[in-house]
Amino acid sequence: MAQYRVAAVSILLACAFGCDTQKIEYRTRPAWHNSMGSNLPSESTHQDGTIIKFSNTKKPTSEAFDQYLESITLIEKDEVTGETTLRAILPTHIFTQALTCLRDRDWDLLFNQIISTQTQSYYKSRHDELLEYKTFFEDNREDIAKILQRMVRGSNSGDVLVSKSNGFIVFELSNRVGVDYKYNTVILAQEEQFLKLHSIH
Repeated sequence: MAQYRVAAVSILLACAFGCDTQKIEYRTRPAWHNSMGSNLPSESTHQDGTIIKFSNTKKPTSEAFDQYLESITLIEKDEVTGETTLRAILPTHIFTQALTCLRDRDWDLLFNQIISTQTQSYYKSRHDELLEYKTFFEDNREDIAKILQRMVRGSNSGDVLVSKSNGFIVFELSNRVGVDYKYNTVILAQEEQFLKLHSIH
């Protein structure tokens, strides 16, 4: 499983006359951070005083990718039937769409438009009219929202680790911050050109 983590080079700067040591880490953002299209800071500071400086180089294909994103309608509502169709190209699309469903307790939209085909099949096989599915999201609504909000914010300090394998993208909180969350892993499934929510652990 290939790991997509922020590469870091640390430099310690110390004054010759006994002043405090300052730690600076130079990092390169992973490609998925750049593809989010948000304005990410070029520098941040850890609680221990470590300064993180980011390089943010875009690939030559970013303009074509932006045009592709603009060609996709992420939310579409049928004026006749009232049915809503959701599409997600980037992980942040899935996270924010799922958060909206959690906020509105719209379990049908979440199931039909956001949950992966494989996970849908699992819940349908339970023969309880999706009671297990609805109970899971209702009972854990706040904890699920908490981890999804953390994933939306991404990470400027390596706290969200991303890996990809066999059509799945795994987002996992580092041990440093994961202790504060009931769930610390979100797995997305690639279904053709779109992403779906596979599981939360």
